[in-house]
Amino acid sequence: MPGQDDSISAAVTGEWVELRELGSADRLVLKSSEADIPPARGRRTLTLAAGRLARAGAPGPTDRLESAGGGHWDVAGNRLRIDLPGWSGTYSVEKTDAETIVLKRE
Repeated sequence: MPGQDDSISAAVTGEWVELRELGSADRLVLKSSEADIPPARGRRTLTLAAGRLARAGAPGPTDRLESAGGGHWDVAGNRLRIDLPGWSGTYSVEKTDAETIVLKRE
């Protein structure tokens, strides 16, 4: 029977876009890259892939999305640990659904 780690891992695996306008100083709101996201300059992306590989994207000098590095991620309980430039840290997973993840910085 799958445990909590497995269900959270499955929920967070995918390509995500940060919506800073919905977050706060200690919370990140991420929407699926396939969701209907309003246009905005400077959106960062986070990919949490199978095999615990992570990739980051950020706007470059011409606002075109560019790779911002690679790293790893892991889940323990309701905590998501990301080791990736610009995203590194431990987060409590507050919400997951098909289109949204809400993370609280620890």
